[in-house]
Amino acid sequence: MAAKIHCPKLKELSDHLEPLIGRATTVTASKTPNKFKDSCQTARYVGRDGKLAAVCQLDLELAAYLGAALAMVPIGSAQDDIKAGKLSPNLVDAFREVANILAGVLCVDGAPHVRWTDLTSGLAAMPADAKAVIAKPVERIDVHVEVEGYGGGGGGNLTILTAKVA
Repeated sequence: MAAKIHCPKLKELSDHLEPLIGRATTVTASKTPNKFKDSCQTARYVGRDGKLAAVCQLDLELAAYLGAALAMVPIGSAQDDIKAGKLSPNLVDAFREVANILAGVLCVDGAPHVRWTDLTSGLAAMPADAKAVIAKPVERIDVHVEVEGYGGGGGGNLTILTAKVA
């Protein structure tokens, strides 16, 4: 029987995000599956065999706020990027680090090891393997994340979807 990629629970995500960005976060379950606009950010995670194991999608807003919080960038920079519809190079770098560290929430004892491999900006640029996992995940968790200090409702949606692995 093939091992299954770990899909985190709500508390695991919350416990992982706060120390990562050094700010309080509020993680709540989404009432319906999250739907993402073309400006979303998609992180891909692969197993030891190099095949796609999981995908993490975030609204541009949440990616900007998480990256800004990690890099200790003022909220205004994050809001400017949100208005522009894309992350600036500074926030892309910071969010890449967030995506990389989020691999830890997928790695638990008894589950296959995964690592972050890349980040795609926008739905159109997303690789076919990521689109396939999004269309038919093994498991998924859909949440809304608020980041303390990042403006009235400074947050957005995050979805983790796992793939079938051999």
